[in-house]
Amino acid sequence: MNISNEKFLSKFLKKLNTITSVKEVCKEVSLELLKITKAHACWFYLVDNEANSVLAKKIYYATDADKSLQGEVEQIYTLGEDLFLNNYDMEDTLEYFYKLSKENVIIVPVIWRQFLFGYIALVGKRKDFNLKNHMIAEIIAECVDSRLEILTLKSELQRHNKDKIQFLASISHEYKTPLNSIIGFSDMLKNNLYGTEDYRYIDNISKSSKFLLGLIQDILDMARSEFGEMELNYEVFRPKQLIEDMVLSFDEIIKSKNLHFSYTIMDVEIKADVRRFQQMVMNLISNAVKFNKLNGKIKIVAYINENNEFVFEVTDTGDGIRKRDYDKIFNFFSQVNRSYLKRQQGSGVGLALCKKIAEAHKGQIGFKSKLNNGSTFWFSIPQ
Repeated sequence: MNISNEKFLSKFLKKLNTITSVKEVCKEVSLELLKITKAHACWFYLVDNEANSVLAKKIYYATDADKSLQGEVEQIYTLGEDLFLNNYDMEDTLEYFYKLSKENVIIVPVIWRQFLFGYIALVGKRKDFNLKNHMIAEIIAECVDSRLEILTLKSELQRHNKDKIQFLASISHEYKTPLNSIIGFSDMLKNNLYGTEDYRYIDNISKSSKFLLGLIQDILDMARSEFGEMELNYEVFRPKQLIEDMVLSFDEIIKSKNLHFSYTIMDVEIKADVRRFQQMVMNLISNAVKFNKLNGKIKIVAYINENNEFVFEVTDTGDGIRKRDYDKIFNFFSQVNRSYLKRQQGSGVGLALCKKIAEAHKGQIGFKSKLNNGSTFWFSIPQ
C-alpha cells in the first residue's frame, strides 16, 4: 500500500469512528471509496438476518460515471436478493465474490459476528481502477465490520436498558404496594401505642419501611438516569421553609447524637424541580447527620452567589473522606471509607443521584473533606 493510501486510511478511520448510524456508514464509505479507487459506482448491500430485513441498499455514482457500465452495475445490484433469499453457504458465497471480481469489478464481503452481513461492490473503467484496489476495499470492509459491531452493541445496550427500567419499574411497584401498607398500618399503631413500651418497636418498623421505600425509589431513579436525560418539572418556590422542614425531620437522630445545628438560609425565590431539589438537600443533610460524631456540629448555608446561582452547602464535623476515595465519591453503589470505619450505611446511590440531578439542572456539585476532620458538600443551580 502506498503512502497516499495510508494517509487516506488514517484520515478516513478517524471520520468513521464518529459516525453513529448504519446508513451514514454506508454513505460515507461509498463516497470515500469512489474517491480513493477512482471507481464509477459503489454500493452497499447490508441485511439484518435476525429481523429478515434489508438495512442498506443504495448505489452511489461518481460525478463522471461511465454510462456504458449501467448494465453491469444493475446486474451486480441484483446479487443481494439472489444471495440472501436463497441463503447460500458462506464458503460458496465468498468463492462467488472472488470469481465475480475482475479488472473492472471488485466485490468484498462484510462479515459481522462470523455471518455474512452483506457486501461492498465497486465498478469502474478508468485505467487506475483495477484489482490493485482490492486490498484497500478489503481493509475498509474490515473497518466497517468493527464500526457496525460498535453501533450494534450500542443499540443492544439501549434496548437492554429499556428492559432493565421496565423490570425495575415493575418490581418497584410490587415492592411499594406492600411497603405502603406496612407504613400505613404501623403509623396507625404508633398513634394507639404512643407512650407504651411497644411504641419504639412499631416506630422502628415504620422508619425501616420508609427507608426501604426511599431506597427502592433511588435505585429506580438511578436506572432511569443511566438510560437517558433526567426529566425536570421546573417550578418557582422559596427553598428556606423546605430546608428548615427537612432539618426537623432528622430531629430524633439529632437529639440521640446531641448534634448542634446552625443554618443561614437566604429567603429568596428560585426556579428548579422541587422534588429533585428536596432529594439533593435530603441526601446531603442525611449524610452529614449519619456520618457525624456524638456532640458534632452541622452548619447549613444557602444563598444566591455573584453568578446568579443558588448555592446550598452543608458542613459537618464527622468522619471525613480519605483522599484515595475522592474519585469515586459520586459513583453509583460506591461506599467510601467502609473498610476504615467498619460500617455499611447507605446504598451508595444517594450522592450519585445528587450529581445527576445537579447536572440535569445545568448546575454543579462538589465537596471538600479531610479524614476525621469533617466534610463540606455543596451544589449549585443556575437561575
